[in-house]
Amino acid sequence: MSILRVMTYALNGTADAAATAQIIRSQRPELVCLQYLTAGLLETLSKETGLQAFGAQGCCGFLSCHPLSGLQACQLGGAGDCLRADLDLAGKRLHLFTVQLVFDPASRGQQLARLFAEDLLGASLPCATLVSGDFSFPLWGGGQWLLRRRLKPVQHPRWGANYPAEFPLWPRDRVYLRGPIHSLAGQVIATPETRRASRQLPILTTLELTDTREYLKIPEVAKPQMRPVAG
Repeated sequence: MSILRVMTYALNGTADAAATAQIIRSQRPELVCLQYLTAGLLETLSKETGLQAFGAQGCCGFLSCHPLSGLQACQLGGAGDCLRADLDLAGKRLHLFTVQLVFDPASRGQQLARLFAEDLLGASLPCATLVSGDFSFPLWGGGQWLLRRRLKPVQHPRWGANYPAEFPLWPRDRVYLRGPIHSLAGQVIATPETRRASRQLPILTTLELTDTREYLKIPEVAKPQMRPVAG
């Protein structure tokens, strides 16, 4: 059993890096998927939280206490951004994608099509996959059927409304899974501090990676009956 505590956080309008770092520290995530990063913010958060920074050219990044490999940045077009990486946890690999899409339906549709291209989520990925970030979806429609058809949304929280932060009305930020992984728990972090820090509230979820190896069952061998030997 491999458990991973993950936060996805859209730093939309974040101005106070120290306050944001305190929010992250207070929730003790092992992995943080970030969007709307401005210049130098990822490095500052890494220094303040003690988590290692992983980023490339773009608005998305990761903070992690586990090493990441295979970092790849991909522009989705129209201010859409995606960053992918691989995480190894207790001998199991997890493919990571953190994304930032736009609200315009036409542009978002093109970005989703790019996200499912053969070099990204359209590839035949052999291991568990985690896709999280700001999908900018309205309450219904807007391409959600495409994601639900190809990925499975986390089951916790059931209703993850996190936008706008002052009075959350709909779940703009999402977490999706594919493969041998499922959610155990989750919540939207709604506190006075998170309502001030960003226009979007962070989402925290606990995930479990399951073992897909098949083991050979060895049949039990009956113990031979012991007989006394005369001597």
